[in-house]
Amino acid sequence: MDGLVRLLELAYSSGSVYISDVMHLGFQREVQEEQGWLSFLHGWCVYVDDRLAYLDAIIRELELCSNRTSVAQFLVELRSGDDVVFADAIMYFKAIHDFEAEKLANLHIFSQASVAHVARRRQFVARFSSV
Repeated sequence: MDGLVRLLELAYSSGSVYISDVMHLGFQREVQEEQGWLSFLHGWCVYVDDRLAYLDAIIRELELCSNRTSVAQFLVELRSGDDVVFADAIMYFKAIHDFEAEKLANLHIFSQASVAHVARRRQFVARFSSV
């Protein structure tokens, strides 16, 4: 039923009785929706990339503190076993970093597939606009 309602809405919006005009409008809308999705996906990639840079900075600082006890003593009061705390913190942030890096790689793959999908939709729009 939803498909019929959408088809009737497209036919009304196109202002034409020709199916080629209705199909052209339908594909144009799909391209616009996909471009909005691509924009969102790009923004999400930028967010994850920024998060990776932030995690890299945290990991570097923790490694610096664990390698230089004088810096660590300045930042926090060291007690026996605090080296283990630094090692655990570094491992924790590296695990988060690896997860975020994998997420970013998957987002890039998904983005590439979405770009290809939009390109196919644009081809359909071009076919119906020439009819």
